[in-house]
Amino acid sequence: MLSRMEFILKEPFEKVLENFDPLIKTMIRRYSYSLEFDESYQIGRIALWEAYERFDPDKGAFPAYAQRYLSGRFLQMLNRKCVTMIHAEERTLEDNYTFVVPYLDDLIVNDYLQNLSERERLYVDEIILKQGSMKELARIEGVSYETVRSWRKKALDKLRIKGTAMKKDK
Repeated sequence: MLSRMEFILKEPFEKVLENFDPLIKTMIRRYSYSLEFDESYQIGRIALWEAYERFDPDKGAFPAYAQRYLSGRFLQMLNRKCVTMIHAEERTLEDNYTFVVPYLDDLIVNDYLQNLSERERLYVDEIILKQGSMKELARIEGVSYETVRSWRKKALDKLRIKGTAMKKDK
Protein backbone atom coordinates (compact mmCIF):
# COMPACT_ATOMS: atom_id res chain seq x y z
CA MET A 1 0.00 0.00 0.00
CA LEU A 2 1.29 3.47 -0.91
CA SER A 3 1.69 6.13 1.76
CA ARG A 4 -0.17 9.43 1.35
CA MET A 5 3.03 11.17 0.16
CA GLU A 6 3.76 8.51 -2.44
CA PHE A 7 0.13 8.61 -3.56
CA ILE A 8 0.29 12.36 -4.11
CA LEU A 9 3.49 12.09 -6.10
CA LYS A 10 2.06 9.28 -8.21
CA GLU A 11 -0.98 11.41 -9.00
CA PRO A 12 -0.84 13.58 -12.12
CA PHE A 13 -0.38 17.27 -11.42
CA GLU A 14 -3.90 18.06 -12.65
CA LYS A 15 -5.32 15.99 -9.79
CA VAL A 16 -2.98 17.63 -7.27
CA LEU A 17 -4.02 21.04 -8.60
CA GLU A 18 -7.67 20.12 -8.19
CA ASN A 19 -7.06 18.93 -4.60
CA PHE A 20 -5.03 22.00 -3.63
CA ASP A 21 -7.16 24.61 -5.40
CA PRO A 22 -8.83 25.61 -2.10
CA LEU A 23 -5.39 26.17 -0.57
CA ILE A 24 -4.41 28.48 -3.44
CA LYS A 25 -7.61 30.50 -3.01
CA THR A 26 -7.05 30.72 0.75
CA MET A 27 -3.53 32.04 0.17
CA ILE A 28 -4.88 34.59 -2.32
CA ARG A 29 -7.37 35.88 0.26
CA ARG A 30 -4.65 35.99 2.89
CA TYR A 31 -1.84 37.63 0.91
CA SER A 32 -3.08 39.17 -2.32
CA TYR A 33 -5.61 41.78 -1.39
CA SER A 34 -3.84 44.37 -3.54
CA LEU A 35 -3.54 42.27 -6.71
CA GLU A 36 -6.00 40.99 -9.24
CA PHE A 37 -7.37 37.53 -8.58
CA ASP A 38 -6.31 36.09 -11.96
CA GLU A 39 -2.71 37.19 -11.53
CA SER A 40 -2.57 35.84 -7.99
CA TYR A 41 -4.25 32.59 -8.98
CA GLN A 42 -1.70 32.03 -11.74
CA ILE A 43 1.16 32.73 -9.33
CA GLY A 44 -0.37 30.21 -6.91
CA ARG A 45 -0.71 27.56 -9.61
CA ILE A 46 2.89 28.04 -10.72
CA ALA A 47 4.07 27.87 -7.11
CA LEU A 48 2.12 24.63 -6.60
CA TRP A 49 3.73 23.19 -9.75
CA GLU A 50 7.19 24.13 -8.45
CA ALA A 51 6.39 22.57 -5.07
CA TYR A 52 5.15 19.43 -6.84
CA GLU A 53 8.37 19.22 -8.86
CA ARG A 54 10.75 19.93 -5.96
CA PHE A 55 9.06 17.90 -3.23
CA ASP A 56 11.25 15.35 -1.41
CA PRO A 57 9.12 12.73 0.40
CA ASP A 58 11.95 12.01 2.84
CA LYS A 59 11.59 15.52 4.30
CA GLY A 60 7.92 15.47 5.28
CA ALA A 61 4.36 15.54 4.01
CA PHE A 62 3.46 17.20 0.72
CA PRO A 63 0.45 19.21 2.03
CA ALA A 64 2.60 20.97 4.62
CA TYR A 65 5.35 21.54 2.06
CA ALA A 66 2.91 22.89 -0.50
CA GLN A 67 1.38 25.26 2.04
CA ARG A 68 4.80 26.61 3.07
CA TYR A 69 5.93 26.91 -0.53
CA LEU A 70 2.80 28.78 -1.60
CA SER A 71 2.96 31.05 1.43
CA GLY A 72 6.59 31.88 0.67
CA ARG A 73 5.83 32.63 -2.96
CA PHE A 74 2.96 34.97 -2.07
CA LEU A 75 5.16 36.76 0.47
CA GLN A 76 7.85 37.19 -2.20
CA MET A 77 5.25 38.63 -4.54
CA LEU A 78 4.04 41.08 -1.87
CA ASN A 79 7.62 42.10 -1.08
CA ARG A 80 8.34 42.86 -4.74
CA LYS A 81 5.09 44.78 -5.02
CA CYS A 82 5.90 46.75 -1.86
CA VAL A 83 9.42 47.60 -3.04
CA THR A 84 8.02 48.78 -6.39
CA MET A 85 5.47 50.96 -4.61
CA ILE A 86 8.11 52.46 -2.32
CA HIS A 87 10.36 53.37 -5.26
CA ALA A 88 7.41 54.91 -7.10
CA GLU A 89 6.43 56.86 -3.98
CA GLU A 90 9.99 58.13 -3.46
CA ARG A 91 10.15 59.22 -7.08
CA THR A 92 6.84 61.07 -6.68
CA LEU A 93 8.11 62.80 -3.54
CA GLU A 94 11.31 63.74 -5.33
CA ASP A 95 9.30 65.13 -8.27
CA ASN A 96 7.15 67.21 -5.90
CA TYR A 97 10.22 68.97 -4.55
CA THR A 98 11.81 69.52 -7.95
CA PHE A 99 10.76 72.65 -9.76
CA VAL A 100 12.18 75.06 -12.31
CA VAL A 101 13.60 78.34 -11.04
CA PRO A 102 14.76 79.98 -14.25
CA TYR A 103 14.53 83.69 -13.43
CA LEU A 104 15.29 84.02 -9.72
CA ASP A 105 17.57 86.87 -8.92
CA ASP A 106 20.85 85.80 -7.30
CA LEU A 107 20.21 88.15 -4.38
CA ILE A 108 16.92 86.45 -3.54
CA VAL A 109 18.47 83.01 -3.83
CA ASN A 110 21.43 84.01 -1.67
CA ASP A 111 19.09 85.53 0.91
CA TYR A 112 17.24 82.23 1.15
CA LEU A 113 20.43 80.14 1.22
CA GLN A 114 22.38 82.12 3.84
CA ASN A 115 21.04 80.04 6.76
CA LEU A 116 21.67 76.67 5.09
CA SER A 117 24.65 74.44 5.77
CA GLU A 118 27.06 73.62 2.96
CA ARG A 119 25.37 70.25 2.32
CA GLU A 120 21.90 71.80 2.33
CA ARG A 121 23.08 74.44 -0.18
CA LEU A 122 24.53 71.65 -2.29
CA TYR A 123 21.13 69.92 -2.24
CA VAL A 124 19.31 73.13 -3.24
CA ASP A 125 21.80 73.86 -6.00
CA GLU A 126 22.02 70.36 -7.49
CA ILE A 127 18.46 69.13 -7.00
CA ILE A 128 16.18 72.16 -6.98
CA LEU A 129 18.02 74.66 -9.17
CA LYS A 130 19.73 72.24 -11.59
CA GLN A 131 16.98 69.59 -11.40
CA GLY A 132 19.36 66.74 -10.64
CA SER A 133 18.57 63.38 -9.11
CA MET A 134 18.94 62.66 -5.41
CA LYS A 135 20.38 59.23 -6.21
CA GLU A 136 22.94 60.78 -8.51
CA LEU A 137 23.90 63.38 -5.90
CA ALA A 138 24.34 60.62 -3.31
CA ARG A 139 26.58 58.70 -5.71
CA ILE A 140 28.70 61.76 -6.56
CA GLU A 141 29.11 62.79 -2.91
CA GLY A 142 29.77 59.23 -1.76
CA VAL A 143 26.92 59.19 0.75
CA SER A 144 23.74 57.17 1.07
CA TYR A 145 20.45 58.14 -0.50
CA GLU A 146 19.02 58.48 3.02
CA THR A 147 21.69 61.09 3.84
CA VAL A 148 20.66 63.18 0.84
CA ARG A 149 17.04 62.85 1.94
CA SER A 150 18.04 64.25 5.36
CA TRP A 151 19.71 67.21 3.59
CA ARG A 152 16.48 67.77 1.69
CA LYS A 153 14.36 67.67 4.83
CA LYS A 154 16.56 70.11 6.71
CA ALA A 155 16.94 72.45 3.73
CA LEU A 156 13.22 72.53 3.00
CA ASP A 157 12.39 73.11 6.67
CA LYS A 158 14.80 76.06 6.80
CA LEU A 159 13.55 77.43 3.47
CA ARG A 160 9.94 77.26 4.69
CA ILE A 161 10.88 79.10 7.88
CA LYS A 162 12.72 81.74 5.85
CA GLY A 163 9.80 82.07 3.44
CA THR A 164 7.33 82.49 6.28
CA ALA A 165 9.57 85.14 7.89
CA MET A 166 9.86 87.05 4.59
CA LYS A 167 6.05 87.05 4.18
CA LYS A 168 5.64 88.51 7.67
CA ASP A 169 8.14 91.27 6.84
CA LYS A 170 6.07 92.47 3.88
